[in-house]
Amino acid sequence: MIRLEVLSIRNNRAIAEEWVPGAGSLWPEAEGSLVRLVRHNERPSALFWACEDGDETRLNVCFAPGTDDRRKLLAVITERVVRRFHPARIVIENPDPALYAVYESNSYRPIGNTYAKAVEPWRKILNDAVFDDEGFIINQGRMKDIPFGWFKTDAKGCGWISAWNLLKMNGMETTMEVCAHGLEKHAFMGEMMGQSLIRLYFWLKKQGLDVSMSLPLNGAAKSMIAKTRTGIILYNHARGAHYIAYRRLSDTKIQIYNAVYGKRNHVMTTAEFLKKYPLFPTTVVIGVK
Repeated sequence: MIRLEVLSIRNNRAIAEEWVPGAGSLWPEAEGSLVRLVRHNERPSALFWACEDGDETRLNVCFAPGTDDRRKLLAVITERVVRRFHPARIVIENPDPALYAVYESNSYRPIGNTYAKAVEPWRKILNDAVFDDEGFIINQGRMKDIPFGWFKTDAKGCGWISAWNLLKMNGMETTMEVCAHGLEKHAFMGEMMGQSLIRLYFWLKKQGLDVSMSLPLNGAAKSMIAKTRTGIILYNHARGAHYIAYRRLSDTKIQIYNAVYGKRNHVMTTAEFLKKYPLFPTTVVIGVK
């Protein structure tokens, strides 16, 4: 569990001072700023402070020595900054060379002596409730303002949403617009029947993901999930076909995204998922090795 805490509780101020001398002076927060200590499974793991600067937000991040999963923590920090300030761009000042790969996996890019992330225009259209704390899309039902082919994303966009989530999981985050337009580009009939499975598979390969596809059988889908880290599940429910992204957490458990609109931290076993959600035993998985 990841929690963002103010410096005025627990011994957070002392911890912050230990990592960054003078950090205690950041509290209380000035107007237009945000300061938080990040705890991951109760362990102090990061400190960040952000400040508005016109349509940009300046961000400084410090990770505790030995902190694991820095990419995920930066994703959570970035999402909080976006929700607080809704900037056009987030700029990491004084970037740490040891963290360049972490920045880039969250779509920050080097600009001069900084790393910057452009916040795409579609994010300003969408309600924050569309996204979870890491910035993954979990609520397709609130995306009616985003087009996909002849239709709207709330009705036909589960394919590009799952692709966008999957790229983000694998440190290859791109913009929502790139995914949606890339997958509709060669679509027949404006994706009237929803996203083509084969087109999605080859588009993901073109983006650089090492993907494999299972046979359309629940048993084959379960086997594919067991030997991959992340992927996309295609199944049929009462309203038609639906794509969701998954992340494997253990030998049996997966975290799924956008299966139940708006549901956060949706974790279950693969067997439970295959029993509860698919209407027919013809589930297909595109897995990333």
